[in-house]
Amino acid sequence: MAKGQVSLEYLMTYGIAIAIIVIAVGALYSMGAFTPGSSTSNPPCTPCFSDFAYNEHTYEEPSLKLEVKNGPSGINNLSCTASSDSASANCSVSSETVNPNAVFTVSIPGDGTADVNTTISFIKEGSELNVTRTESISKDYFS
Repeated sequence: MAKGQVSLEYLMTYGIAIAIIVIAVGALYSMGAFTPGSSTSNPPCTPCFSDFAYNEHTYEEPSLKLEVKNGPSGINNLSCTASSDSASANCSVSSETVNPNAVFTVSIPGDGTADVNTTISFIKEGSELNVTRTESISKDYFS
C-alpha cells in the first residue's frame, strides 16, 4: 500500500505543476500576449536617425508627427526634408536648437501612397560640421 501512495503523491505533484503552467499560459493568451500588434503600433524608427531615441508618434492628416529625444549633446541648425516616389516637401521641426536630452517633434508630410525618406540635418554643439541622417518611414504610418 505504501508504494501505491508514493506513486499517487508523485503523480499529483507533477499534475498540479502542469495545471499551474496551463493556467498561466491561458491567462497570458487571454491578455493578448501571443497576438501580434498592427504595424503602426510599433515605432516607425528605433533608433531614429541613428542619433535620437524614439519617444512617440501620431498621425494627424496630412503629416506624421514623430517625437524623438536628443542625445547627451545639444544640437543647432536642425532642419529636415522629406521625399517619396511621388513628391518632395519640407518637413518641419519644433525647434532649430535642441538642448541635451530634450524631446522635439518632426512633422513629416505623406499621403500613404509611398514610403517617405526623411533627412535631418544638424550641427552638434562644439562642432562646425553639418551632420545629415536619413530614415525611411513606411507608408503604413500615414493613415
